[in-house]
Amino acid sequence: MSKAIALDAFDRKLLERLQVDAQTPIPVLADEIGLSAPACYRRIRRLRDTGAINREVAVVHPRTLGWPLSMLVLVTMERENARTVDEMMRMLKNVPEVIEAWNVTGDHDFVVRMLARDMESYDELVRELFAADDRVRSFKTLVVIRQVKDASPVPVA
Repeated sequence: MSKAIALDAFDRKLLERLQVDAQTPIPVLADEIGLSAPACYRRIRRLRDTGAINREVAVVHPRTLGWPLSMLVLVTMERENARTVDEMMRMLKNVPEVIEAWNVTGDHDFVVRMLARDMESYDELVRELFAADDRVRSFKTLVVIRQVKDASPVPVA
């Protein structure tokens, strides 16, 4: 979670540009937004230190590493209390095939994005994670046919 910091126009331009390509050299960024390279570097470091920039990663296509299937699993807990939710969050964080998970409101308690090598491995995993767990009332799987839009930059405006 980021600390509340005041962002000026330069900070906003930096955040907008870095969300598109975090490997842009600082002199290029500085030139594009109208700052000196040292000032640009200091601002980026402050944005990182305050948590405004959460992390910088390489986004790898799952198929590259042998994960052709992607699913969204909607999980409904038997009883939703703080202990049960915390236990489920801890468990989901430790499963490599779970690449994203959200605790949500509405008809379901969790939305889980998972990867699988094939349907058999997916079936084994959901049986272990959800079907055999007494805390889980039900789960529903949505198999992703194609991704329509990749994760997008957060709007800066």
